[in-house]
Amino acid sequence: MFNMDEIKSIIDDLGIESFETNVKLAGVAVVSDSGNIVFQTDNWDLSNHTNNILNVIKGERSFVLNDTEFTIIETTNEGIIGTNDKGMGHVIFVPFQGGILVSYAMPGADPLKALTFIKTYAMKLNGKV
Repeated sequence: MFNMDEIKSIIDDLGIESFETNVKLAGVAVVSDSGNIVFQTDNWDLSNHTNNILNVIKGERSFVLNDTEFTIIETTNEGIIGTNDKGMGHVIFVPFQGGILVSYAMPGADPLKALTFIKTYAMKLNGKV
């Protein structure tokens, strides 16, 4: 069973460091491999979107989250970046042992920089979900 306080603490640290280093993340969610929302920031409700998230991990090339369409522009060993063609930002997926760390990066964010940043926090979540 996961430790919600520990997960929340990791995400809180992510939020603070994201702000301090100007990575421009606006929302974060932790989704288990089975598709359950383990944690999400108050400003980003993905409860009806877990199938879309899991489908991206399985190779889907485009997806819709909260009425906004995104296209996968980068898939690496570290994670997956989806970008909105109309400049509405990016969604970054970083799988870890037990789940996926999903983050929304605002327009103007550097999605590769955000991916590298998020990866360090995803590693802290390994085995905790």
